[in-house]
Amino acid sequence: MFGLSVSSVLKHWDHDESLQDLPALLRAHISQSALTQEIESSLREENFSDAKMYLDIAKFHQYQVEFSKYLEEIALKDTSLNRISHQITDFSRGFLRGEASNTAGFVGSLSADFTVIGDARDLHQQYNLYEKGEKTNELIIVLSGAGIGLTAVTLGSLGIAAPIKMGTSLLKVATKTQRLTLRFQKILLKSGRKAFDWPAFRAMVKQDKSIANVRHAVKQAYHPNAVEPLKLIAKRISNIRQSSSAADTIQMLKYIETTDDLRHLEKVTVKYGSKTKGMMKLLGKGAIRTVRVLRKTTVLMISVITGVISSLLSLFFMMGFRRT
Repeated sequence: MFGLSVSSVLKHWDHDESLQDLPALLRAHISQSALTQEIESSLREENFSDAKMYLDIAKFHQYQVEFSKYLEEIALKDTSLNRISHQITDFSRGFLRGEASNTAGFVGSLSADFTVIGDARDLHQQYNLYEKGEKTNELIIVLSGAGIGLTAVTLGSLGIAAPIKMGTSLLKVATKTQRLTLRFQKILLKSGRKAFDWPAFRAMVKQDKSIANVRHAVKQAYHPNAVEPLKLIAKRISNIRQSSSAADTIQMLKYIETTDDLRHLEKVTVKYGSKTKGMMKLLGKGAIRTVRVLRKTTVLMISVITGVISSLLSLFFMMGFRRT
């Protein structure tokens, strides 16, 4: 009886995860002057989207900053002509080279990946480096190979798999821009190697580098049955992008070291949306730490009471047995 009671207690000895109270953390650790500095720094760098984000945070959390002054400055400098000019240039660079530092560049890079051009280009570049004996980036390789396979799935599923494809493309951009921690890269590599067999791909294209054979090699090296762990990570990243933006998602990935971190970031972003990046910059990784609360249930309490009673009965019978 005692053994069964202990087993029942352990079975229900669990915790719920609760998000941190970010408004309280901000008020406790971030002064009005610190928030003002972030706004003014963003304006000096002509990063108007970040300036607006910090103003939204200030308004949401009731910081008394000079809203009208900053909004007038943004309206004066952030003209339609400047935006269009920068966006065209950045989109082209992202589409053709896979290089991105802002939203337009990310959109260009992601657009190229969705047409297979980006993934094929990156895989080709990495293979050329390998043939020359130069250093390759294996994470870009496996993400490109898996990306080509996921593109086919996306087209075949009429777009249902598009969020997963979006997530892998964001991961690849984050890899290129060195936003990923070494620990998280190892997790991605472990999943990516199972989804795309780089050594098998190299062996198949070594003698025949024609486009037809490269396509065949990618198809043979891609393992759809082994891509599930990578798909789960990609789906979470896509959800983060949907709640914020592609550019913000890339920036926030630098705080991620484990899949639990990613899960927590997803929850925080769903709750706070476009303000999340600013909060994380102000508070650091503490913004995505969760509070563990013991889950108390009726079954748990009954199990504890039963355990106490059974232990007392066991003690009583043991003492009686020794006397006899």
